[in-house]
Amino acid sequence: MVEVIDNFLPQDYFDNLCLMTNDLPWFFHNYSVYEWDKDPQFYHLFYYDGDIKSPEYYKYVYEVYTRYVPNTDGCSLFRMKMNGTPKGPHIHQHQYHIDVGDRDHNVCILYMNTNNGYTIFEESQQKVQSVANRAVLFPGHLRHTGTNCTDEGLRILMNIDFLTT
Repeated sequence: MVEVIDNFLPQDYFDNLCLMTNDLPWFFHNYSVYEWDKDPQFYHLFYYDGDIKSPEYYKYVYEVYTRYVPNTDGCSLFRMKMNGTPKGPHIHQHQYHIDVGDRDHNVCILYMNTNNGYTIFEESQQKVQSVANRAVLFPGHLRHTGTNCTDEGLRILMNIDFLTT
């Protein structure tokens, strides 16, 4: 059910995406999953529910979904964003959640940098370490969460949710 793919993107394309994240305007939430969780997170929303939210940067990232995410035939992109979780003094797991609670969907998480943070799945307790250019793909009904990191300034990842019906 959970598929981990190392070297997900061609290295030159991935390197260009990493350079783009250096110039990306980040927006701040004082929560990462639920407003009450108080786990701060930076984000940049590229696409949401049929609307390109960041045309200047979407043109660089759209191919991740259209060209490289497998098994998207008959699916539609719902959300594409970049998350940046600040470094902390210790690893802290956020709240378990489902990205798109009321719709059948799949998820692709692409790690933009290597750090000691991870994604963990509630039922299996499977951990996927944050390794640059690693993707994890899974059915959207699997409750999961992420962490911060302690060894980089930000734990950066791209989150892609696509509807299956």
